[in-house]
Amino acid sequence: TTVKRTSTTVDTPTSADTYPTTSSAPSPSADEAVAAAYVAFWDRYVQIGSTPPPFDPDATRAQLAEFTSGDEAAQLFDFFENNATTGIVVRGETEHSPTVESNDGTVAVVRDCMDDRTGAFRIADDSRIDTDDPARRTYVATLRLDGSTWKVERVTTEPEPCTL
Repeated sequence: TTVKRTSTTVDTPTSADTYPTTSSAPSPSADEAVAAAYVAFWDRYVQIGSTPPPFDPDATRAQLAEFTSGDEAAQLFDFFENNATTGIVVRGETEHSPTVESNDGTVAVVRDCMDDRTGAFRIADDSRIDTDDPARRTYVATLRLDGSTWKVERVTTEPEPCTL
C-alpha cells in the first residue's frame, strides 16, 4: 500500500473535536468494509499522486469522487493539481495498522499508526524534495457511507510518533 501524508491536514485534536461513537457494536464485516475503504483511499491517493503531468482536472475529480467527499476531495484535488503544475509526483509505500474506533453504520472513524515510506519527487531530475520521516504517525480518518460506498471525508494526523 502506498501513501503520502502531504495532502492531509495536520492538527492536534482539541476538546472541541468530537468523533462519532456507536451505542452498539457493528458486525465485524461492517468494520472490515470501513478499514478496507480506508486503505483503498491511500492506494488511490498514491495512484493519482504518482501520475505525471499533464493534469486532467475532470479525470482527477471523477477519481476523487469514487473514494472521497467534501473538504478532503477538494484538498486532494488542489494538492494533485499543484504537484502536476510544479512537476512533482509521489513515490513509495506505507504500512497500515487501521483500527475502526467507531462505526454507527453511516459515519465511521479509523485510527491508523501508519509507517509512511513515501516521498515527493521532482520529475525533471528524480530528486526527492521532502524529508524522510522514519517515525510512524497516527492518522485519524472520518468516513461516511455514500450509498453502498464508504468515502473518506476528513483525515488528520497527530504530531507525536506512534508505536504498534
